[in-house]
Amino acid sequence: MVKFYLKAVFMIAMLLLIAFWAYPNVKEMIFSSDYFDVKNIEISGVINGNGERLKKMYEKHLGENLFKFDVRAEKITKDKWIERVEIKRIWPSTVKIIVYENKGLFTCKNDSECFVYTYNSKKIQVKCSENDMSVFMKDTVGSSYLENFAEIYKKGSLNNYRKIVLKESYFTIYKDSYEIKGSYSPDAFLKAYRLKDFLTERYSSLEYLDLRVPEKIYVKGVLNEAG
Repeated sequence: MVKFYLKAVFMIAMLLLIAFWAYPNVKEMIFSSDYFDVKNIEISGVINGNGERLKKMYEKHLGENLFKFDVRAEKITKDKWIERVEIKRIWPSTVKIIVYENKGLFTCKNDSECFVYTYNSKKIQVKCSENDMSVFMKDTVGSSYLENFAEIYKKGSLNNYRKIVLKESYFTIYKDSYEIKGSYSPDAFLKAYRLKDFLTERYSSLEYLDLRVPEKIYVKGVLNEAG
């Protein structure tokens, strides 16, 4: 029954579209009829973006003819979180707006601001909250280093560490009672990083693992007796 209803609605819509373009008087009748006026606007996908702003932005289109509804005129890029929106017209009188937001990779604090670094390499400035921060950096860290660190962060699953400090030529991960020092070369660091569990098991106490030199690992600590 539902399939039959949907098929019927689709056929009616197709016939109306054909008539719309083929006969000017039909076109005028559709534009002047309130049957196709927008009565409902549904917005989904807003998490970090300004949902109230979007709601007000699109609600002003209530009452417009569904055939004339054009969202390209809206300045959605003013919202730093929104990457794009997808618009679906649901006949006869509903518009569904699906919001796709920029996805945050990690939150970072530098000398002058706090920002969320996204998966598509954008920096979205946010209010600083120490509870949300795990990555800290100096303003002297270059953008290419930051991009490389983001790749390391993502592939190495570094989101479980309580503190990571990005310095001018390397970064330091603070892990329990020891540190891991790494270079900004994703391939070299990740290759050595895979051995960290094996190395930590060999030491009864550990001060640091230094993974900054390609193909070499420097360890400072006390070996287990069996080591």
